[in-house]
Amino acid sequence: MKSGRKLFALALLLIAAACSKNTPPPQFAAVPLPILVAGQPVKLSVAHVVNPRLPQLSDADIARLLAAARASVKAQFAREIEFSAVETIDITRFFSAVPADAMKWRQPYLYDFKSGKGSKPALAHAYRVSVDAQKKNIADWAPFAAREIGLTQVDFDLAAWTTRLTETHLSRLLALAKIPASDGKPAIDASKKNEWLYWDTIGEHPRGFDFVITNQIVASAEYTSADVHSALRGGISLGTTAYSRAATFGAQSWWSTFAFTSNDPAIVAMRGGETYNSDEAAQLAGTLAAHEIGHLLFHFGHPFGVSACVMSPTPMLRFRETAAKLDGTACRETNHEKMRPGAATVTRPVSRP
Repeated sequence: MKSGRKLFALALLLIAAACSKNTPPPQFAAVPLPILVAGQPVKLSVAHVVNPRLPQLSDADIARLLAAARASVKAQFAREIEFSAVETIDITRFFSAVPADAMKWRQPYLYDFKSGKGSKPALAHAYRVSVDAQKKNIADWAPFAAREIGLTQVDFDLAAWTTRLTETHLSRLLALAKIPASDGKPAIDASKKNEWLYWDTIGEHPRGFDFVITNQIVASAEYTSADVHSALRGGISLGTTAYSRAATFGAQSWWSTFAFTSNDPAIVAMRGGETYNSDEAAQLAGTLAAHEIGHLLFHFGHPFGVSACVMSPTPMLRFRETAAKLDGTACRETNHEKMRPGAATVTRPVSRP
């Protein structure tokens, strides 16, 4: 997901980067599906990457989040997991260990909304490609998108939806950019800490944490991997599962708690008016973090619209509503094709542009 950007986005971007430079495309291999020993709990290492300027969960709340994640994984996937002791790391120190060139080739794909120099036509093109790819099931997503945008009537005009999604993404992203941090300055600063592609670089981190929790807001726009849910959320990401060169299973998940803890009006609006105390925020964040763990351990896909399954992306940011509908038994009984191990593919680069 964004939580739900494509698991193979890294591969797509690398190919695009290579082709743009007229160099041979890099080679990729699939990250093997983890082999899990029956009857034994799966052990996952954990890091808590903290931006001191932003709201953060206490140690007790992080423990509550992990307990909720364990319970959710057991209920949804009938699997026991265990987490290591949590290692808390300052966000600047964490990213300082990522090789400096990891972001270099990704840079051209960032939409620069901070300076206003981003190319809106190029972003619109990315949305047109996305809309064209989803036109066969437009009857499924257009009513939902129309409701979230505030339209009184639903239409299936592809050109109109390209414009709507582009404008919605940017207007809501600019609203997110105004959210203040504890120091009164914008939570989204001049650094790249909010960029989804910046977080995509952590697969190059020499410490292979399996599960990374962060309080950082991740909200951005890119000239690739545009999707309907991303537009409606203003580009805010909850988490991603992608390749890691050092993690146990060849992949790692990161999960942001910002959208659970912030009570800024822009966030609350996307939560459908839901507000949480710290206990509930931690509980919901842990329950829904099972989504990324499902990608990590089983390479499950997204059974869109199957509300019993935690692997179905959360509508907007309505966490309480989403968690209340989860039912592991009902999810398994659907035998949905996206809930079969290996339904999604995680790829790793074996050569680089």
